[in-house]
Amino acid sequence: MKITRVDTLRLDEFPSLVYVLVYTDEGLVGLGETFFFADAVEAHLHAVAGYLVGQDPSRIETHARALRGYVGMAASGAEMRAASAVDIALWDLCGQAAGQPLHQVLGGACRDSIRTYNTCAGYRYIRDESGPAGMNCGLPGADAAGLYDDTVVILNRAV
Repeated sequence: MKITRVDTLRLDEFPSLVYVLVYTDEGLVGLGETFFFADAVEAHLHAVAGYLVGQDPSRIETHARALRGYVGMAASGAEMRAASAVDIALWDLCGQAAGQPLHQVLGGACRDSIRTYNTCAGYRYIRDESGPAGMNCGLPGADAAGLYDDTVVILNRAV
């Protein structure tokens, strides 16, 4: 199997979110995503697409190392966000190619259930990149977003 194309997808409603689609010659499409500073991430994804096209998508760690490069200590800029989105898409392809859920490909379930907590960041969270991270979560009128909007509750009704 070979990668034939890498595309990005963005929605006007969520301008900070970038989806990456990795297409293969066998008709499979891997989906990955990342968020924040979407313009820079999208530009970087298109820049590295030339490296990915023609490659075997199952060599996930090889591609992770190649895309990582040197971006400084503990960097989480556009390059790391793009590499993360590609990594997710390649793992998606891995599960599809095996015809199994990814957890099975990675060795199978290790427990029957797991307790989770869903941080409901809110319906409007990170839709506006005009200010510093986190500064756009308590927008005026955001309280109307709903009872389950944790960010609004924390900022306005912490009790």
